[in-house]
Amino acid sequence: MFNYSSMKWLTTTLLLAVVISISSACGVSTSTIGQAAPIDPVQVERIAFLNQIADEMYKQTMDGQVTEARNKLMQMSDQIPKIHFEGITSVEGLNALTETITQAKRVYNAVTYSPEEGQIAVAKIRLATDALTHKNQPMWLQYHKVLQNDTNILHEAVKANKQKEALANFGKLSQHVAIIHPSLLISRDASSVEKLDSLLTFIRTNLNSQPMSIRQLESALDHLNQVLDDLFLKNKDAIAFVPLTDPRQPIIWSLGIGLIIVSVLSFVGWRMYQSGRNIVHVKQTKEGENR
Repeated sequence: MFNYSSMKWLTTTLLLAVVISISSACGVSTSTIGQAAPIDPVQVERIAFLNQIADEMYKQTMDGQVTEARNKLMQMSDQIPKIHFEGITSVEGLNALTETITQAKRVYNAVTYSPEEGQIAVAKIRLATDALTHKNQPMWLQYHKVLQNDTNILHEAVKANKQKEALANFGKLSQHVAIIHPSLLISRDASSVEKLDSLLTFIRTNLNSQPMSIRQLESALDHLNQVLDDLFLKNKDAIAFVPLTDPRQPIIWSLGIGLIIVSVLSFVGWRMYQSGRNIVHVKQTKEGENR
């Protein structure tokens, strides 16, 4: 049977649920707004200019215009301190970019210029600056099939127990990974890239062992395919979770729940009132009157 105390307790509980629901919505809204904060347009323009310089440097290098490409490299080096990378990439990504430019300087300023090393160096820079300007579809994603093919060829050599061939194939795989490595650190979480690095180190160590541990290498190569799929977002589990509610309207959604709770509260209160009308109150009599 309902009484005043139980009704008061139920009212307090349901009202508290409304407050929590609305408070949670406000929290989600604040978080969403914080994550979607726009980047300074000036910085976006500077990064786009950096990407343009890298593109010109790449074309000049491929055309054999080494002096012109070197000038573009120095121009890029001058632009880096003028850019604020907060919200664009992580500290690891920024370090990878600056280290890539530093390594390229050594190649282009060497006494004897190596065209092959120059092409590799400029490819790293071109992919890295593109990763800064194209978050969703960077060019380095095109390397997935290349790495997948490298891994499959390496796997076949391991299964056939051809150590020299396997080492040669691993060298090609490592070179292709090195080209996109700065871009990975710019676009992906550093811990995910560290998994890839650790796995490649493990594979290299086992390939150089005498004799090769075929079972361990096959297991490591299978794991390598999974890590690459995650980095290239080919794994379905890597897709970000999308909430059922629209994050742009969490307050409206929660207020709707609040109105439902209030409606239920009103209905319960009305039922309690109706049931209270049907109760027959019995007055307590004195012992003398009952005798």
